[in-house]
Amino acid sequence: MEKIIRSILIVILSFLSVRFVKYITKKIFDITKFNIQYEKTVRSIIVSLAYYVAFFASLVILLKEYGLLDLSKSTIVTGAGIVGLVAGLGSQSLIKDILNGFFILFENQMKVGDYVVINESFRGTVEEIGLRSTSIRDWNLRRIHIPNGEIKSIINYNRKRMRVIVDVYVSYETDPYLVIEALEEVCKSLNEKYGEFLCKNMMNEPANPFDVYGVTDIDEKNIGAKYTITGVVEPFKYWSALKDARLEILVKFREKQIKIAYPRRININE
Repeated sequence: MEKIIRSILIVILSFLSVRFVKYITKKIFDITKFNIQYEKTVRSIIVSLAYYVAFFASLVILLKEYGLLDLSKSTIVTGAGIVGLVAGLGSQSLIKDILNGFFILFENQMKVGDYVVINESFRGTVEEIGLRSTSIRDWNLRRIHIPNGEIKSIINYNRKRMRVIVDVYVSYETDPYLVIEALEEVCKSLNEKYGEFLCKNMMNEPANPFDVYGVTDIDEKNIGAKYTITGVVEPFKYWSALKDARLEILVKFREKQIKIAYPRRININE
């Protein structure tokens, strides 16, 4: 009975220790002046590490409590016992996940709060980066857990600046100068709307404002000429700028009676 009570106390203390780590790290970061994404990422790693340390420490203590592990022997025997225990829990995949997690962190491939596409399949906002897995929240608010060892590629949409690229196809019959004039008006409107969010140069002037890149293709599926506009904005404004650019183009084209090209099929009946 006494062993059971001590076992329960060990589990409770392990749980409380993790709670304490979460509390103290939050208090520490509340008084620091680091980037908020950096703080959340580091705190996520510390809490994840605390979970693993608390789990393995309590496991070793419980094994010792029931006489399954003798810590009074040489450290070699103890170390071998712990390594054997980890190996028995499937250490191959665990070590792979942890190592890959460290590479992701040290190379700063993503941070908590970044919008990413992982393995070209999972897309969403990073909510947690742990030693073993990474959690993201997708557009449908589903939380997706991905083992770090299975992460092969990361596309990060939150890297200081992002280029908005919008393509539009217009029929060959339309005057190209009319199309470029309309797109220039769209760019002017976008530069006024997103002026404070455009990436700036050393003179605090827009480095790459919205502009008409030009005719970028004239043989895309034979439906019409492709026109492109681009602009570089701060990452958190990328999606809204992209949506507004498309809307502005539709409104301006309707105003100037410019028709967007679409596949046309001609049936000849004999």
